Amino acid sequence: MNLETLKFIEIILAILLVVLITFQTKSNTLSESVSSAFSFNRTKRGAEKFIFYLTIFLIISFVINTAFLVFIR
Repeated sequence: MNLETLKFIEIILAILLVVLITFQTKSNTLSESVSSAFSFNRTKRGAEKFIFYLTIFLIISFVINTAFLVFIR
């Protein structure tokens, strides 16, 4: 893979991560989402669980792609 392809993948992964993380918040404002994140725990089911695992996979992919970008230069 060349450098331009890795940069393109990095941009796509970053956009997907922003969308997925934003999609997971259920509050209207930033302060509500931060305070509700620490309020209680519950199990994730169905699509919510899939989106959660997809987010983790994309974060790992993003870190690996970033490492490739750093070491290829």
